[in-house]
Amino acid sequence: MSETLTLALIADAQNNGLEGTSAVLEAMTGRIEKLADAAARRMASNGLRFEDFREDYRQDAAVAMFEALPRFNGDSVDTFYGFMWGTIENALKDKVRESRNQGADEDALKVFASMLERADGDVYLAEKFAQTVPPKGRRLSADRAEAARLAWQGAASLDAPATVVNGPTAGSVSQGDYEASYSLADALATSMGVPEDLITAEDITSEERRQKHAIVNSILASMSTNQANALRLSYGIGGAQCFGTGDAGDLPGLAAALGLDIIPARDARVKGHKSFAKRYIKAVATSEAEEKELTEAAAINLGRGGRK
Repeated sequence: MSETLTLALIADAQNNGLEGTSAVLEAMTGRIEKLADAAARRMASNGLRFEDFREDYRQDAAVAMFEALPRFNGDSVDTFYGFMWGTIENALKDKVRESRNQGADEDALKVFASMLERADGDVYLAEKFAQTVPPKGRRLSADRAEAARLAWQGAASLDAPATVVNGPTAGSVSQGDYEASYSLADALATSMGVPEDLITAEDITSEERRQKHAIVNSILASMSTNQANALRLSYGIGGAQCFGTGDAGDLPGLAAALGLDIIPARDARVKGHKSFAKRYIKAVATSEAEEKELTEAAAINLGRGGRK
């Protein structure tokens, strides 16, 4: 407290004096714990355990305090507290970012950023997209995609500005220091190792088909198990047996394959169609007008009760 800590004791601590060091540590302990606990709560909000980080951050805060001690040259104890509070808080923010990054590299963050717009801001769907949608050579492994998501969530919840979408086209988004924008031709040139002007229309058509399949599978992977499997089995996706849809479909066969009664199986398929349509439109629409057009078409196609 300010009545027990004096400038003389602070100066003694700066000279490695035992009395001053003890006094500074005693005066700062409560503040260190408060800041460290706040940092640990930031990690806990990301799905990690508060206790796993609290003690580590308290130690990091104490280290930051003693490293900053020689730099203090203020003229009051209150100034000392303000200086230390800001210094320790900034040091812990860096520690939180470091913890959340989980080894995410800049390229992984760029790929994730480009997929985030396709996923309409859904970070978990973007994580799936990052593993399948980009061309070979740019796709992320499951670990890198997860690390990029954690890093992005960490940046979003701390100091980064809100997401800014640069124009209506897919593949362009910026947040904080992370930017990603590349065309299909750029991506093909990177993955194929050939100049952009040598890429043919057939190459682009093939890549667009691959991306479409990747998006479909990524969206299915992000859905509930019963709904996703209902669609896979209704259309024979990924080599699954095809039971069809509507009046021509084999609903009892679908129910048996899902391990459900007929009514829950039908509901899973109806809800699956609606959920898939909404996510797919968000992923592929390149403008508000196209999104509206696709949404209206889906509503007509699915009908009031959804496709049966």
